[in-house]
Amino acid sequence: MIEQLYQSLLPSIEHFHSLAYWAAFIAAFVETALVVGLLVPGSTLLLLLGALSATGTVDFAGVFWFGVAGAVLGDNLNYWLGKRYGRRWLKGGVWFLKPEHFQQAHDFFDRNGAKSVFLGRFIPSIKEIAPFVAGSAGMHQGVFLFWNLLGGIGWGLQWIGGGYLFGQSLALAQAWMSRIGLLFLALLLLWLALWYLKHILVRQGPQVWLLLRSLYRSIALALAANPYLRQFARRHPHVMRIVGQRLNRHQFSGLPLTLLSLSLLYVAILFGGIVEDFLTSDPIVAVDQAVAQLMARFRPPEIIPVFTWITALGVPAVAGPLILLAALGCWICRGRWLAASLLVSAAGTAIFTALSKAAFHRPRPVEAVLLEHSYSFPSGHASIAMGFYGFLGYVLMRSAPDLRSRINRLLLTLLIILAIGLSRIVLGVHYLSDVWAGYLVGAGWLVIAISISEWATDRGWIDWRAPLAPKRRMILGALTVLAAAWYGAYALHWHPKVNTPPPVVPKIVDQPLATFIREQGLTHTETLLGAPAQPLSVAFVAPDEATLVQRLEAAGWQAADPPGPRHLLKLLKDGMDYVNAPLAPVFWNGHINDLGFERAAQVDGERVIDTLRLWKTPWRVEGAPVYVGVTRGYIGMYWGVLHRIAPDTDIAIERLMQSLKNTTPPAASCQVKLGKAEIGNYLLGMPFFSSGKMALLDLRGQAPGLHKVCGEGVRRP
Repeated sequence: MIEQLYQSLLPSIEHFHSLAYWAAFIAAFVETALVVGLLVPGSTLLLLLGALSATGTVDFAGVFWFGVAGAVLGDNLNYWLGKRYGRRWLKGGVWFLKPEHFQQAHDFFDRNGAKSVFLGRFIPSIKEIAPFVAGSAGMHQGVFLFWNLLGGIGWGLQWIGGGYLFGQSLALAQAWMSRIGLLFLALLLLWLALWYLKHILVRQGPQVWLLLRSLYRSIALALAANPYLRQFARRHPHVMRIVGQRLNRHQFSGLPLTLLSLSLLYVAILFGGIVEDFLTSDPIVAVDQAVAQLMARFRPPEIIPVFTWITALGVPAVAGPLILLAALGCWICRGRWLAASLLVSAAGTAIFTALSKAAFHRPRPVEAVLLEHSYSFPSGHASIAMGFYGFLGYVLMRSAPDLRSRINRLLLTLLIILAIGLSRIVLGVHYLSDVWAGYLVGAGWLVIAISISEWATDRGWIDWRAPLAPKRRMILGALTVLAAAWYGAYALHWHPKVNTPPPVVPKIVDQPLATFIREQGLTHTETLLGAPAQPLSVAFVAPDEATLVQRLEAAGWQAADPPGPRHLLKLLKDGMDYVNAPLAPVFWNGHINDLGFERAAQVDGERVIDTLRLWKTPWRVEGAPVYVGVTRGYIGMYWGVLHRIAPDTDIAIERLMQSLKNTTPPAASCQVKLGKAEIGNYLLGMPFFSSGKMALLDLRGQAPGLHKVCGEGVRRP
């Protein structure tokens, strides 16, 4: 929601520069306002505005001082509220803020004195309350203003200055950024994100838990005091007794079983929903195709061996022995009930997945790197990742001695589960919905297995607090080493078969090309969700691809650079001066465009970059292949990285035909009516309009079969 708001706001900022300054002021003011600031991440917008100022679109000093002014004014509002209502709110609370929340800021204030106003500005959940506590404590207003102004300036440098430095560093990043550098950077950022998440959970997890318990108690007391519910309880004591038993926190058949049952029901509903979407060909199917195409197009070859090693964790030859070794370890360490729970989760997941594959018969993606012989829906790797590795994570967290260890083991488990699912998408052997459905299948059986384990724990059959004897620790270590050795040996010697795409079967076109395209129902490109987008605007008939490329280059068209970090950074740096910048992919007939070309032109004194995206087709006109495509013009930039697209597609078609007019040999061409005139929108909401015309160009020299391309209305340039 917030991200969509920013994306809709920033284009307006480019046109109305003063809006950027007021946006910075409002974002800083709202984020620092008491209570509201805990819910609104205004610092994210300030970071983006700082990056935007690095491009010269807005003035950095203006954004900075407006942001500082908003932060200082918001803090002074909190100071005034503390001075006026501090004693009352510290005793009774306000909204969902309880007295203990104010006490946390009060303790921080006592430890750091007046400088707490400055230090608190950089601590989430403290910066919104510290000025209020300062006012309620009677701090002199002059002292408060001094430290508050310093804190506001430092906070502005942190967010707005950080965004500005990021924007300025793009040229430097372009010099060293490569695929390997990007991989290391991604791993570093992932490690930092996990470390920060762990830090937040360890430090603020107990406070969040106390907040949730406080909210739960408040809601429970409010419900208990409701006269209608009290009247219902007197009339239906049996129902209220059942409800009370279900909410009893002190026995497994109470609240724990209720929560586990609700979790299982929720997972079942989600799985039923995705099955319905799959069976009714909802937009999720179009998204599956789009993601598979994008992954196949932009997947670096260097990462395939890495994800092949990861996906080996879900291969039956690896997962099967690991399950048996893990069950044996559970039996030795905690008893047969824990081992039985693990086997229920793993076996139930495997059986249900196999039955689902047999029921739905979904074929594998044609973009798959590895050859798989089973059906695709749901993903067996994703389900076993959740059902087996997820249960191992539960065992490790249940055995952890403290909160920090539990969080470490939770993050490790989630990382393994997500990596296995991601490997199936990266390798192209599963669609996105296959992996999601596999996770849901595994999650359902995981909930069942945890329920069995917790029930056995409640009966005293599993004792998590009993220390392991040295002998059992040694056996468990030996089983762990054996499992790691088996996985490593298998992954080293595993050479999966590479998938070979099926050959293209040519289809003869024996009628005018536009008529043929209309009959096939392929007149429009598609959005990510499969909805119709820009209509096709051009079709070529050429002897081969090499001739097509040669003729376009002779007409001044340049092949677009492939997407990659270096080229994207160059686009950020050069903007419209980067003529053959990477093109955003467009979908037609479920496929991304195969070729992309660009050509710079001057139109009414303005610089325009025309783009041409082409798809290879199996269609043949007298043995010559047909290429279809769309053309559109770029007339500016959004945010320094996204092109602004001209709405008139017909003018782009005319410029394309004109560019091929003087090539040798000349191209035979015509314009025909493909469909009706229409108005639509590109991906980011930019409008387009088309008269429904399509340019047909024959590059075969004398064009002996031009009538089969154009029908009537042939025009030779």
